[in-house]
Amino acid sequence: MKRVLLLIIFGMLCSVPICAQEVADSVSLYYRVGYRFVDPDYRNNRAALAHFTEAIREALEQGTLNRVVIRAGASPDGSQQANERLSQYRVDSLAAYLMRTTGIPAGMLVKESVGIQWERLRELVAASTMPSRDEVLLILDREPVWSFDAQGRVVGSRKQSLMQLHGGRPYNYMLQHFFPELRNSASALLYTRPTEPEPEPAPEPEPAPAPEPEPAPAPEPAPAPAPLPDVNREEVPAPSDAWSPAIHIKTNAIGWGMMMANVAVEIDLSPRISFSVPVYYSACDYFTSTVKFRMLGTQPELRFWPLREHRFFAALHFGVASYNLALGGDWRIQDHNGNSPAIGGGVNLGYRIPLGRSGRWNVEFSLGAGVYKAYYDKFRNERNGVRSSTVRKTFIGLDNAAVSFSYMFDLKKTRK
Repeated sequence: MKRVLLLIIFGMLCSVPICAQEVADSVSLYYRVGYRFVDPDYRNNRAALAHFTEAIREALEQGTLNRVVIRAGASPDGSQQANERLSQYRVDSLAAYLMRTTGIPAGMLVKESVGIQWERLRELVAASTMPSRDEVLLILDREPVWSFDAQGRVVGSRKQSLMQLHGGRPYNYMLQHFFPELRNSASALLYTRPTEPEPEPAPEPEPAPAPEPEPAPAPEPAPAPAPLPDVNREEVPAPSDAWSPAIHIKTNAIGWGMMMANVAVEIDLSPRISFSVPVYYSACDYFTSTVKFRMLGTQPELRFWPLREHRFFAALHFGVASYNLALGGDWRIQDHNGNSPAIGGGVNLGYRIPLGRSGRWNVEFSLGAGVYKAYYDKFRNERNGVRSSTVRKTFIGLDNAAVSFSYMFDLKKTRK
């Protein structure tokens, strides 16, 4: 009997920390495919964030905030390493957003990158009418994530079993209907602890009877409210800023088609501004000495990205180029004395599309126009052709056309 009583008391004591906190609010956010930044303009994120951040501020003011748990996961499709890295980026991004908008201390944030969300996938499958539903649930319940042989080698996996089931038809259904939610969402839970009610002040004592009236004694001061329990919280390092700069290394396929070697470097200056510097060089003729497009030039540009997902951009550019051009006609032109490059500038419009879910590889389309001052010599288009004249001219027209392929290097420091 004593043992049973001790177990009951022990269970009650163990349950105190659990009962002393409760989930007061939660939020679910959605991300565009392959992107990690918090985007209030995507789906219903703005309204959800406004409600959740207000709840955090109120809990901070009332002294009831215990912690905020941030979770993000991945789906089974694609590279597991890339998906898990992306989910970690999203956790960091949301944590930084909450710190910036609510003032919540870093020590009250608990960040969880949960990897592939198998449990959530099972919930979605169980609540659906998808084909082969029961067989999919059987695999999710019984198949291990990885299967090993006696030598410790991987011989199978839960994902492989799902992909092989009925020729992959159930897997493709989940890929279309369930995986987007798994890989494109994050959640946060707000835990609070209840406020202990302040004790009522002690009643004033009645004055003792006396032949002469005496002033009533002052009431005793109300005892101070009991201090709130100290809750142990796991200290986490302050999350990185929601934005981290990146460098893009690019090359223009149209330039290569014109036999011009080219490379460009673009660096992010802020979430909406980047700076790009391309360099073009060509020293060859087009199969004959009377057709050539020799050039050494650069066109630095400052880009503005109005959308958070970095798709559309507008840019201002400066251009300078030395040139030696002949198009097979009677004349060849070259910048005056070989040291008077064309100088000018203009505007660009472009659009970037990610290639794959990692967001590392991209293809970019851009078109630009500008105004240039040209000072060039005009020669007969023949071997050692004589100079005919020297011309000063203002050129107005297209000065950029690009289909560029790029690779992104994230400059975010590795977290320790």
